[in-house]
Amino acid sequence: MNSGNVWALIRKYHNKRIKQQFTSTLKYHQISANSDAEKANLFAAYFEDDVYSSAPNTSSFHVHISEVVEKIKQSKNNSSITYQELRTITAKELKSVLKHLPNSAPGPDNVHNRCLKNFTNSLINHLLKLMNASLTFGYVPRLWKNAFIILLLKPGKDRTQVSSYRPISLLSCVGKVLEKIIKRRLTLELNHRNILPRHQAGFLEGKSTMYNILRLSRCARQALDKSQHAAAIFFDIKSAFDSVWHDGLIYKMKDFRLPNYLIHWTISFLYKRTAQIELENQLSRTFELNSGTPQGSPISPLLYILFTADSMNAIPLGVDYGLFADDTVIFTSSNTTSRVRDRLQESIAGFEQWCASWKLVIQPSKTELIHFSPHPRKKYLNPIHLQVSNVTIRPQSSARYLGVIFDQRLHWRDYIKHIETRAQSRINLLKYLNRITPESNETTMLNLYKSLIRPILTYGSSVLLHGEEKIWNRLQIVQNKSLRAAINVPHFTSATYLHNLINIPYIRSYVEELTGRALVRSQMMEDEVTEQNLSFLLGAQ
Repeated sequence: MNSGNVWALIRKYHNKRIKQQFTSTLKYHQISANSDAEKANLFAAYFEDDVYSSAPNTSSFHVHISEVVEKIKQSKNNSSITYQELRTITAKELKSVLKHLPNSAPGPDNVHNRCLKNFTNSLINHLLKLMNASLTFGYVPRLWKNAFIILLLKPGKDRTQVSSYRPISLLSCVGKVLEKIIKRRLTLELNHRNILPRHQAGFLEGKSTMYNILRLSRCARQALDKSQHAAAIFFDIKSAFDSVWHDGLIYKMKDFRLPNYLIHWTISFLYKRTAQIELENQLSRTFELNSGTPQGSPISPLLYILFTADSMNAIPLGVDYGLFADDTVIFTSSNTTSRVRDRLQESIAGFEQWCASWKLVIQPSKTELIHFSPHPRKKYLNPIHLQVSNVTIRPQSSARYLGVIFDQRLHWRDYIKHIETRAQSRINLLKYLNRITPESNETTMLNLYKSLIRPILTYGSSVLLHGEEKIWNRLQIVQNKSLRAAINVPHFTSATYLHNLINIPYIRSYVEELTGRALVRSQMMEDEVTEQNLSFLLGAQ
């Protein structure tokens, strides 16, 4: 049972690197395309006109921002960058990035990361001259700003519509090396100046999705324990990363007084970016990306976080928020539904005003609201109904946030059912592997369990420590099925015998161990918020 063949099958099972099949006809704005070249150009028209088009200035504020940024661009060529401010890239700094490059697909220049990782001193010297020149002159080469876009069909979408496909950008690997270095420096500047929001957890060291999941769970749990009300509204920003206003981003970087060389480099990084659609060995015409942060770029998430750093400044006291890149939640609790509703509505008004100022659009149809109620079936005189973009949002029985499904009473039934459904297909895969391989390798099969199934059982499961015992019974049943499938023993094999045989802990014990480790890490990093939330969960034991 060669492990290479096993993992190749796993990638195939997860639809990794499988050639995309396109329908015979594509449609966009009453235009149909049949040949590969026509389809590629039709996609190009769609992305240029509908996805990466810059929104017009609709207010005096927009005009003011554009005028200020134009002056910044004009002064760029006249300003000088001091050596102390620039801090040139060193060989050590470059090598540390090259050594940890993933084996991602190459961009238009066909330079692969495998080539860069096998660097020589000559290559290091050449790259240092090239990248330091880019920083000094605030100039990004045109080839580094061009992308080949491949397309993947979104699940359950109509194959004939161009909007049904998700773009994957292939960028220059050499350019992305410099972007990783810029990202490190920009992160240090943002942390040093305390610019990033306190509860932004996306793409930042020491933070993860669990940071805000724990905070929301604790708020709801404490309200329910006191027979009070809590509510959370989950916003969806339309094409968030693709809608970043370039002038607005540059204006904020200047307003935050970031180093000039970072501002000048970012101006060139965003200016006249281009892309081509790659479809069945056909390339579309070249089109410009006039908005958004480049998809696939290492620095794009950080630029988006910087752009939205002040998005929660207008929320009132008594209301909390959680940010994970473009996932935004606002939540609060009180002893009356009217107070919860009024606080959230005031917060929504402030967030809507901020979005309008910075050319982002909230999608009410994808915005969700949940009311954590001590009496879910009760009809309240002042129900928590909220207005988002003149659309009434009513509470749902459950809502999904960062992969965890919250329900009104935190019983977690929908989330457990979701876990069981996801795990079952992977259990079937383990059974299939044992069936086609009579002498399967037990170590490999258990590694498959640990990599494919156990992460599903443990993700977000710290919040379940406050839940009922039957939740853990259901999760344990899933683990038992998985282990029996992995080592190919009958379904009636005792769970106690099974766990003793392969020395794998019960799922609840394992989650408690992981939570304890996370608590120690939070204490070492002096993350008081996570420490308090984890202590709250562990204190329930």
